Amino acid sequence: MSLVNRLAGIGDPETTPKLSVNAFWAHLYELANAKRTVAQIVQYFSLSADEQVELDWLINKYNVQPNATAKAKFVELIQVIFFMAESSVPGYTTNAEIVARINAI
Repeated sequence: MSLVNRLAGIGDPETTPKLSVNAFWAHLYELANAKRTVAQIVQYFSLSADEQVELDWLINKYNVQPNATAKAKFVELIQVIFFMAESSVPGYTTNAEIVARINAI
């Protein structure tokens, strides 16, 4: 499975169960504030090994932001991007489009 696909609601819900964007965003927010750990996020969402790689990718994208303002904006934009994806907004409907948008942050 793919973490991006599960958050965006891409794929068959029987084989790719949707994750709550709000819950995921809240966990990222609290991770950024040292109130959650990666292990807690992995356990809460029952992430597969492949999904953990994607989570690490997101965390690394956060960590390379140049300052606190950019880091806060990154966490906010993750929520926005997946809200757009959930709503099937053009440009946010495929894994490749979503990954490209995240890479552009």
